[in-house]
Amino acid sequence: MKSKYLVVPNHKNLKSSNDYCLLFPLKGFCVGFLNEFSLEEIPDESYIYVNRLLDTESILKLKEILQTKSLKGIVFEDLGILQIILDNQLTLETIFYPTHAITSTNTLNAYLDYVNSAVISLDITKEETEKMLNLAKGEVSYYLYGPLPYMYSRRSLLTNYEKNFSLKESKEKILEDEITHKKFRTVENEYGTVLFDEKLYDGRIFLNHPKIKHFIINTDANEEPVSDKWLQDFLEGKELEKRTDGFLNQKTIYILPPKKEGL
Repeated sequence: MKSKYLVVPNHKNLKSSNDYCLLFPLKGFCVGFLNEFSLEEIPDESYIYVNRLLDTESILKLKEILQTKSLKGIVFEDLGILQIILDNQLTLETIFYPTHAITSTNTLNAYLDYVNSAVISLDITKEETEKMLNLAKGEVSYYLYGPLPYMYSRRSLLTNYEKNFSLKESKEKILEDEITHKKFRTVENEYGTVLFDEKLYDGRIFLNHPKIKHFIINTDANEEPVSDKWLQDFLEGKELEKRTDGFLNQKTIYILPPKKEGL
């Protein structure tokens, strides 16, 4: 199916094909992306990505866009967007992706009552992910590849850091923790700062799972312009440099005990 793979491009020349659809980070409505696309650059019948938590002015502006632009679907984080879509009886596909929130089957199924699909968090193990996929009562989407987000701040952390130490200003920087020496890729725009793992997430262990409707392939951090050949090689299992499987194989240490009856 053409829309099984939703690809976030890292340049403006990649086109949708019979094998995938493009997922465009909408300029002014995203955080953590180096490559954003204006409304004029996004073809009709595309998917758009909106991962900002929106203020009143922004959500009213997005409402106008959704009512006038012919779109196929939207990947979003702010539930106010869902309210716009429901109130105005818009027909575009809704894919809910609250980056860190969907970590249990109950949470997943609760959201699936209202959206076409929801994206499972990458903060859980392979076994926990598999369980959620098998118990999902609707269609699930999965973040298959790309920058692995750890933290978001509304503050301009890079700008403040660079001003404090009289460094050259930039919108992307690799920071290293002095104690663990772990490195983080940091991206800032006017709406805040996102810290990612220095390595790119690779979740192809779930590539053929029958319960997954969409796979999000985020190439925003790829150094070379992404091509059809790169995507084909990736889906066929080509080894990647600087990859990580995140928390898939890390034991969950802190977990709530079973809920007592009557509480």
